[in-house]
Amino acid sequence: MPLYDFLCTACGARFEELAFGGETPPCPTCGSAATERQMSAPSPLKTGAFPYKPGPVRPLGTGRPPSCGGGCGSGSPCTP
Repeated sequence: MPLYDFLCTACGARFEELAFGGETPPCPTCGSAATERQMSAPSPLKTGAFPYKPGPVRPLGTGRPPSCGGGCGSGSPCTP
């Protein structure tokens, strides 16, 4: 789907919208038809350059990251 960034020249709002061909959608903030398509770089997450790799899952309710090990480097144990 062609998702583009737009700028409303009437109110200054920036928004993303699906647009086909040369169409320019109206501003969702003020309704003005004075919108311009903006240049934007593709997101590496959307292009597949960096595939999703889930990290370790920690149990709910632990209150601290798995790397904590009970100490915060201050010499006292972490409190959840």
